[in-house]
Amino acid sequence: MNLSPTNKPVVLGIDDEKLGLELIRFILTKNGFEFHGTEHPEAFFDLLETKKPDLILLDVILPNTTGFELCKKIKASEKHKDIPIIFLTGKIEVEDKVKGFELGGVDYITKPFKEHELVARVRTHCNLQLAKAQIETQAENLKESNALKDRMFSIIGHDLRSPLSAAKLKMDFITRGIIDPKADNFVDETVFELLNTMDEALNLLQNLLGWAKSESNQIQIIPENLDLGDIVDQTFRLLKLGSEHKQIALINNIPEGTFVHADLNTSKTVLRNLLSNAIKFTPTKGIIQVNGILKEDRIVIEVQDNGQGISEEDIGKILNPNEHFSKLGTEKEPGTGLGLVLCQNFVNKNGGTLNIKSEVGKGSTFYFDLPLGEAILA
Repeated sequence: MNLSPTNKPVVLGIDDEKLGLELIRFILTKNGFEFHGTEHPEAFFDLLETKKPDLILLDVILPNTTGFELCKKIKASEKHKDIPIIFLTGKIEVEDKVKGFELGGVDYITKPFKEHELVARVRTHCNLQLAKAQIETQAENLKESNALKDRMFSIIGHDLRSPLSAAKLKMDFITRGIIDPKADNFVDETVFELLNTMDEALNLLQNLLGWAKSESNQIQIIPENLDLGDIVDQTFRLLKLGSEHKQIALINNIPEGTFVHADLNTSKTVLRNLLSNAIKFTPTKGIIQVNGILKEDRIVIEVQDNGQGISEEDIGKILNPNEHFSKLGTEKEPGTGLGLVLCQNFVNKNGGTLNIKSEVGKGSTFYFDLPLGEAILA
């Protein structure tokens, strides 16, 4: 339902008698509607485009045409076909009423009409139109909710099960003596693999829960002044196991005293996912840098690696929230693509935009902007 700026239902009418239009305007305006009327068919279609009515009143008898002909044109328009039409007529023949209903009209009002009848019929069909719009919105929300549920089950059923199954298999080998816990390489290889697998499962679970909350609008964004360099250092420590295993240097280039005004939890999640991905797609002894570039009242945060890079085609897939895109890392590390979907969502909720610059074989830079905090503005 298209309510006017004053939140009143909008009614558009055409009548060959100016006095009739003014009477309709007086009655409907007095009863809480916004009314626009004309005596001319050409002007009627101009009003139809500009006023976006919730309901149309068509006089059956018009100069050089009929309300039935106008109804045909309205119903032939994809844009306007769902607007309810009430015919105004001084004729009471059954054949005319049947014709009007066959053309798509929803009701008839016989002239001369009474005020309470006009208001009651107009209000009834406006309310029906509003109820229809609400049902359509609920149906669309239900469709999105079901799609969300299906995608969650898909990720849980495949991507989350994989690392847990791998960890269980490794522990089975240990309990059966196939893997010797006393071997020299047990800690360096077996324990590391188990820890890495558990980190992978935990990261996926965190992303899955965060994504589900975000999609169901359960995420509360509470902006505050955050020390960006400190958050980057915390994230480095969190991902230390993976970066040290691949001997990747993590460099924090955020200028000291750089503050952003953003939500703590979602900002941490974005950095964790971007850095985790950078480690995954950067080869052994690579370099990952986090840069902070001041641009007026915002800071652009870059996560830059010298890894394998991303093709233009794949960048389009990565930035498409409706596409489930993932690739294996340099050491066959699995991924779901869910982390980047979550990053886009969380960056947007903090008033920024996530973008990618990349060149195949030379590396990638994922960057997003956040508002500067008060500390740096002072």
